[in-house]
Amino acid sequence: VAYDQFPSQNQIFYEAARGRDMWYDPVFRVETLDGRHVWCKRHYRVRNGPTPGTFRLSVLDNGVTSNEFWTILGAADDLSWIAFHYAGAATTVGQRYLGGLLCTSDGSLPDASQLDEIWPVFQRAGIEPWELFVVNNDPQAAGAIAA
Repeated sequence: VAYDQFPSQNQIFYEAARGRDMWYDPVFRVETLDGRHVWCKRHYRVRNGPTPGTFRLSVLDNGVTSNEFWTILGAADDLSWIAFHYAGAATTVGQRYLGGLLCTSDGSLPDASQLDEIWPVFQRAGIEPWELFVVNNDPQAAGAIAA
């Protein structure tokens, strides 16, 4: 589940070689205005934020640097899901944005009983459940192979 409306997404986080920072490499499928499907990826540097559970991310996207501040909103006790909120800006082009992600280890939506616990987590951050977009990571989904 994501605030961004991309039909297929994978969120990949991994530790940097030196072990201090992390990297975040989202891979996502975009439906273009002319109906084409294109796979895109980004490579973010992740640094710890000022308090535990916060992170500062930066990415160079088509020559424009975006800086983002991420917060862990909540997580299941067994870490089967984790909810993030982010706020970012590409100041050189005057763009600001915010959103959220619900991440699971296999990319599937948690069952309904867990969603009753998850939705209030997002609502406390100002994101309503109806604003989130359920992604379809099935490789046979329409457009996935064509991309």
